[in-house]
Amino acid sequence: MGDESELPEGAGNDSWAAHLPGQELVPAYLTSRFAAQYRVIVDVLVAEQDSSLTGLSYDDVANGVRAHLRERLDPAVCDRLLDDIHFDNRLEQLERWKIVTRWQQPARTGEDFLRRRDRYQLTPLAANLHTFWAAIGEADDDAGDLTLAPRAIHERLVALEQALHTDDYSKAATEFQVVSTLHQAMAKAARTWQRTLAHALSGSPDPAKQELLWTTLQAYVRAWGEQVDVHSPAIADAIDRLANELTDSGWAVIVRTSMADDADNDIVLAGVRRARHTWEALGAWFRGPDAQAKRLRRQLRDLVAPWARNMSILMDTGGAITRKAELLGLATAVERAPDDETAWRIWDTAVGVFSARHLLLPAAAADEHAVPWHVAPPAPVTARFREQGTRAAVGRRAQTPNYGAGKDAARRERAAALAIRREAEATLRQRSGTRLASWQEVSDAELSLLLELVGTARRGTASPQGWESTTADGRWRVRLAAPASAEDTASIRSPGGTLVTADWLFAMEPA
Repeated sequence: MGDESELPEGAGNDSWAAHLPGQELVPAYLTSRFAAQYRVIVDVLVAEQDSSLTGLSYDDVANGVRAHLRERLDPAVCDRLLDDIHFDNRLEQLERWKIVTRWQQPARTGEDFLRRRDRYQLTPLAANLHTFWAAIGEADDDAGDLTLAPRAIHERLVALEQALHTDDYSKAATEFQVVSTLHQAMAKAARTWQRTLAHALSGSPDPAKQELLWTTLQAYVRAWGEQVDVHSPAIADAIDRLANELTDSGWAVIVRTSMADDADNDIVLAGVRRARHTWEALGAWFRGPDAQAKRLRRQLRDLVAPWARNMSILMDTGGAITRKAELLGLATAVERAPDDETAWRIWDTAVGVFSARHLLLPAAAADEHAVPWHVAPPAPVTARFREQGTRAAVGRRAQTPNYGAGKDAARRERAAALAIRREAEATLRQRSGTRLASWQEVSDAELSLLLELVGTARRGTASPQGWESTTADGRWRVRLAAPASAEDTASIRSPGGTLVTADWLFAMEPA
């Protein structure tokens, strides 16, 4: 259990809190006497969110803290500190302060029941607070947080490349400064999305988390959307082209151009390091198959499926497991009972209300039938009743319904329908370039497909010569040329009926 003395103030009531915003417990880990331990744990959880949104298990937290300490401290000191920390107490206190969310991942194997299945994830407020707190006094490291601004960054890189080719280092410094400014403005939005997604995907779904996911997805689409796909390859190409020109000497010229003439050489070198850091961050964001830009886009794309699944669960069950269907079935059976006695018997059977059942035990002496039960000697109970009780020892366990036959039939039906449609497409493709009046007779599948294609063309681009459009699957381009005369008609017969329409010149070509 956590120590109440860790709180910055006592837990007494404050009359002001009834009318104004009161105490926030999230920052308490920074003022606790165990703040050093809490900050290392939160550091590990924050670092994990940059690459994964699924949280950390109890063992992962312990291993992450161990690796965090070994990177910064002497091994002997690290081992001594690890002996002094109590992960259970620290994690439980962080949960009470609403700094972490804890849930259990489902057990899928027998081994899962033998290990600790708790997982931990930071809340958005705690992640943002810790990121802000850790960034104080570390402005030089902000370049490592570069996030998406694809279109603007691409335009500035093109201008930077042109300035370097003309030896206009003043303009090059200006363009690169704009890239850095864009990074500062956009980093906050992308990191906030990461923290929000990490929290919304942790634990069981609820309406608030679903709304959070949907709001984050909409914000991403409105802000950048498909710019990731459109501009990332161009940005990567620009970075590769500029790699040979932006050497240490090239960066020194650009940085010195943006400073005073008498700037100290150490200041210039620090500016060069910051510039190269920003440039490397650009490469990490936009170059390679596992670039940060593509990773963030995949994370936003992959949340659509769990969002839809969770919405279905919440709509069906109201956020919890329900027995609504069984209760409705029971209510229907009681309502249809012919009399009250039958209705009560149905109810008693459903809820397990039965009369007392007597076990067949060895008979007592004849004169003991009048002995009260509370003073009678105990009766022996056989091993069978001790092990099984009233459970049935015969019969078969109910089988899960098998829908395999229905699925196979539906699969065959879909394949047959697809084959018929492909045959109709091939036939209409052969009729491309002819007028409808020359067709005379077609199959039902061909007529159905013709009607679909006519509707597609009529919804497309209109011109004095007719209509033109592409099918929804993008496979065919359909054109309908106007008949020579408005009175020219075509009559197309099929086994299912006759179509009378204008004598269009029908054209169907691969898109």
